[in-house]
Amino acid sequence: MPGLTQIPEKPRIIRLTEKELATMSIGSHNLQAALEALHNDGLVVLENAVDPAHLDHLNERMVADAEKLKVLQQAHVNFGTETRNFQQEPVPEDGYVFDDVIANPWAAAILEHVLGPTPKVRLYSANTAFKAEARQPVHIDLNHGYPHAPFGFCVNINLVSTSPENGATEFWLGSHNDPKLGLLTINGHGDDGPDPDIALEKRAARAKALGLPIGYADGLLEERRKVRPPIQASLPKGALIIRDIRLWHAGMPNRTDRTRIMLVTVVMASWYRNNQRIVLPKRWQGRVQWGKLDPCIEWVENDRDYLTGAHDISLAQLA
Repeated sequence: MPGLTQIPEKPRIIRLTEKELATMSIGSHNLQAALEALHNDGLVVLENAVDPAHLDHLNERMVADAEKLKVLQQAHVNFGTETRNFQQEPVPEDGYVFDDVIANPWAAAILEHVLGPTPKVRLYSANTAFKAEARQPVHIDLNHGYPHAPFGFCVNINLVSTSPENGATEFWLGSHNDPKLGLLTINGHGDDGPDPDIALEKRAARAKALGLPIGYADGLLEERRKVRPPIQASLPKGALIIRDIRLWHAGMPNRTDRTRIMLVTVVMASWYRNNQRIVLPKRWQGRVQWGKLDPCIEWVENDRDYLTGAHDISLAQLA
C-alpha cells in the first residue's frame, strides 16, 4: 500500500516564464498551480513578479521615512512597542507608484479567478520591522463573522530579500481551511480589545459555537502545529506573496541592523460588503494601470501627512 502523501513544508513558489513576463499575462499551467496552492495552502509565491529596481527605489526612500516615523508619538506600532513593527504608508509622490507593485497584473489575473470579476483593491499600506527580539502573536487580519469562502487576499511584497534572520513572516499553511480558525482570538486590528476578560468571553463564545470546551482555544495553536507546523520562507527580492486573508500568520523579529519593509495590497471580492478606501492624490488619476482590478480610492487634493496615514482601517464585512 502506498504511503500517505507528504504535506509540503514550504510554500508553492512559481517562476513566471519569459513569455508571461513579456505579455504581462499568466499561462494556464502556472495559473492552475497558483489556484491549487491557494486552495490547499492559502498562499502562493510568484518568485519574479516585481522589478527589483522598483523595490530598490522604494526601499531607499521608505527606509529614510521609517527613521522619521519611529520617533513620532502618533506612529502606530503593531502588537506592542517591543515588536518594533510599525505601520507605514507607501510614498504617493511622483516616481514612487509602480503598476507591478500596487496593481501587479499576474497577481490580478490569479485573484480574478479566485474572487470573480473585477476584484476591489481596498488597501495599500506597509509594515516596517526594525531590529527587535519580540515577535507578534499568531493572528488573522479579521475578527470572526467573515464568510467561509474565499473573499479577500493580501498581496505582500518585501522590498528586500527575506529570511528568518530579518523577520520573514511566519505562515501557518492550510489554516484558512481549518473550521476552528475563528477560535483564534487575536487579530490584526485588535478587535478583541485590551480587556482580557472580554477576550476570554469571546473565546468561550466561539468555542461554544463549535461545540468545544470553553478552554479549548488556549491549546489551539499547539493542536494545529501537530497537523502542519508554521514556516518562515526565505524569498528573493522581487518575489510576491498572495495570502488568503483568513490564514494564520505572525510578524517575526528582525534580528539584523537593516530595516525590513513589506508592502501590502488587500484585494476583496466585488460582492464582499466593505467601504475601505485607499487615499491617493488626485494627480495620480489615470496614471496607474489597474487592469482587471477595481480600485476603491478616495482622491485628495494634496499629499496630506502620508507618513503616519490613517489607522482606523476596517476590513470587516458590513451588514
